[in-house]
Parts: sequence; C-alpha cells; structure tokens
Amino acid sequence: MISAVLNRLNTWIDKGLNVGKQLILMLLVVWALPVEANWLNDINRKVRSLGEQPVPVANPLTELELTDYPTQYHYERIMVPTHDTPLFVLQAGLEHQKTVILIHGLGDLASKDWLNVIPALAQQYHVVAIDLPGFGLSQGAVFTYSPKEYAKVIDWVIGQYRHSDGVHLVGHSMGGAISLYYANQYPGRIERLVLVDAAGILDRTAYIKHLSTRDNDQTDLPQGLRRVIARVDNFADKILEKTGTGLDPTRLFSGDSSLRNMTIGDKTNMNAALALMEQNFSVLNYQTMPATQLIWGALDTVAPLRTANALQHVLPLSQLQVINDAGHVPMKSHPHVFNQLLLTSLQGPVVSRLQPSNNVSQRVGHCFQDDKTHFSGQYKEIILNDCKLVRFNRVDTESLSMTDSILSMEKSRVGRAGQTLQITRSAINATDTEIHGRMYSQHSRFDFAGVTFYGESPMFVSQASTRLVLSLTRMITPTQSTRLGGSYVLAEQSLESAL
Repeated sequence: MISAVLNRLNTWIDKGLNVGKQLILMLLVVWALPVEANWLNDINRKVRSLGEQPVPVANPLTELELTDYPTQYHYERIMVPTHDTPLFVLQAGLEHQKTVILIHGLGDLASKDWLNVIPALAQQYHVVAIDLPGFGLSQGAVFTYSPKEYAKVIDWVIGQYRHSDGVHLVGHSMGGAISLYYANQYPGRIERLVLVDAAGILDRTAYIKHLSTRDNDQTDLPQGLRRVIARVDNFADKILEKTGTGLDPTRLFSGDSSLRNMTIGDKTNMNAALALMEQNFSVLNYQTMPATQLIWGALDTVAPLRTANALQHVLPLSQLQVINDAGHVPMKSHPHVFNQLLLTSLQGPVVSRLQPSNNVSQRVGHCFQDDKTHFSGQYKEIILNDCKLVRFNRVDTESLSMTDSILSMEKSRVGRAGQTLQITRSAINATDTEIHGRMYSQHSRFDFAGVTFYGESPMFVSQASTRLVLSLTRMITPTQSTRLGGSYVLAEQSLESAL
C-alpha cells in the first residue's frame, strides 16, 4: 500500500509538480497514516489471502445499537455486493405493495432522521430506510462516498427490497442530491422522486456567495444605507467569484482514490461532503427525470430556497411546496406539516409548468438611482440606470437595458427572438428565468441558477471583462441544447466559444 503511494507521488514529481504541492501531499499522507501500522504484516495478510474468496458477512445487530429504534419495525444489517460493505436496513409497513425508499443526509443520525416520518408512511406504504455506507449502523468499508457510488447501492436496495414495480424515492439534504443523481443514472426505475432541502446542487461559488449575502430588502432601513450595503455585498461577491476560477485544493483528491481513502476515507462526513462538491449537477439530463416533488424549508441556510426554484426550472414535471417557518430539517422541526405534504406529494398529480408568453404590453419601466426598485408583470421595455436594489419577480419584458446597476430576478422572462439585451458595468443574479434573443455584456457579472437561454448562437457575448457563475443553466438553439455549470471568465468572446 505504501509502495503504491510512493510510486504515485514519484509520478507526480516527474511530471513537474512544484515543491509546495509535493510537501502538502506528503504531509497529508503522513498525517492520515496510523502511527502503529505494521505494513509488513499487512502485505503478508494480503499475500496469504490470494486465491481465497471468503463470503463477507455483516455483524449482527445488537440491542444496544437498536436502542433508539421502535421495536415494531424489522431491522437487519447485510452486505451489499456492489461494494462489499455492511448496510443497515429498516423496514415498516411490510403488508403494503407500494415501496418508499428513504435516503438521509449528512450527520451521525442517518436513518434516525426519518423516525418522525415512518409511522405516517407505514400506514399506506412499504417503507425502507437505510443508513448509507459509512453512516450510522452501516460503518465498514471505505470508498469514495460519491453520488455515483451511492447510486449503485440504492439501485441494489431497490432491486432487493421493492414489493412492486412502483417505487418512490425520497431524499433529504445530501440524500436528496444522491436521489436526484440516481434518477438521472437509472431512468425508469422509480415512479416518483421527492427532494427535501436537497444540498450541493448549486455551483460551489454560488453557494458561498449565498452564505455571505445579507437581505437588503429591508424597508425599515434608509434607502441610502441599503444602497451602501448592496455595494459592499457586490464587492464581496467579486472577490468570492474569483475563487471559482482559481486554485481549488479539494481537486488534489479528485483523481486519486487511494490518496483520498488514506487521508479522509474514514472521516465519513468529510468524505461524502467532498465527493458531493465534486459532482456537477448542472450537466444531468433533467428531461428524463420522473415526476418530482420538492419540499423545502423557507429559512434553510444549508440548501437555500434558491436551489428549489432552480431545480423546478429544469425539471419538466415538478412542484414545489414551501414550509414558511422551517429550516433545513423540516421533518423534525415541523413533523405534522411535513408528513401531510409528503403523503400528498406521493399521491397527487404533477403538471408541467411550461406556458407560452402572451406579452402584448406597451408599458415601459424606468429606474434611476433606485427611484423604483420592484418590478412585476408585463413590460415592453425596462431601463435601469445606477440602481443597486432592483428586484424582478415574475417579470415578462421584451427588452432590458442596464447600466451601473445590480439586479436580482426570479421567475421571469426577459427578451424576445432577435432582440439584443445590453448589460454594462452591472451585476445580475437570476433564478428560474428565461432569456430570449442575445445578451451583450461589458464589465459585468452574472450569477445564473436555473436559467435557460433561447435563440440563435451566439446567445451570450462578452464585449469586455465578464464573469459568470452558472448552476443548472441551459442554452437552447433550434438544433441543440447545452447544459452548463461552473465559473467562467470571458474577455472579448462569446460564452459558447469558452465551452
């Protein structure tokens, strides 16, 4: 094992890695290795085991391990052949034919997060709740705890435990992200998908910016002060966006599973969180997703509500239910409301949100130095000049011109075929929005989450110095559709040319 690590380090050195990175890697390896490891004995054991193929057996569950679980459910710990790892499985409502699989998020509680939910589900459904490998009562084998690997485990669970072909998959937080990935990789395997405060979906730069941004839409503050705060936040966003295109230390582990497993493999939450950060959910094919229900806490600071709105934009059959005063774990903070929403989500119809525009308005909207900050409804044209507090909510405008302004918009439609939108020295944060025609940018910045461009290529043209942070973004022309995610820096070029 140590020989393999040293050989890999030598390969990196031969390729010309600088001394600083070599030292970092060596320190990581030394820090992670057990002090009392006997490498000779380890090698001898592996040599003696050659040719042997013992059948892995999971340790039986003990009464102490099941202390916090109700006695009326069925429990077992079995080995998952896909990874030779132990898996804790809880089953309830065994008499029902329709199966609901519950996938938990990060944290030590694992399947215990669902204990307030299972009794309500078990009255109508066969319920299967698991502890993902590495969590709870499924600790054992160490591998990369990524959505890709966990999806293989979930597929095995569905094949092993489902009572009928109709299977519903419910995931919370990291489990929501894993469930979303599973639905993409295994189309047709589940009937309905329910995502509860799914985490890790947005681009990491967009998420970090969210954590650092304050709510400037506070009417009790003087407008002059809110303008100052908006400028400060805008400057902070500029700094944070530069990290999206700079050196990312986490990528040292991305291409080397042996280094990852040796340094952070047994640190389950870190392993899983890092693997989740590396997954680009923007490139998934959302057109093949099953009917999806989104249940979200409005006050969630871990997976902001913006994530749900962006997901609803790209999922063709989806509905969003928001619990206004709930945070990241609504099934524990608001169990009664959550259980009602979940049962409705598993049974009710899901309809398409796509609706054609019928904008015939001749209204022109103006903003100069924030004399008008909130826009909604239909417009022929909107012009923003030196406005730092502008918000669009359900705006439909055929034309937009911005200069020295900051705009936040959601659930909107901007532009039309053949129209050019000019953005100069400005910043746009857009969610669940359509952009039609062509957008020109000069010295401007964009944070798009759940945004679709429609038109002829090139659809986004930088005339000078433009930064973009993209999450769940698409560019659709008459001949092709491109899914985009990540951070981009453009000089005088189109976004398409940078791909």
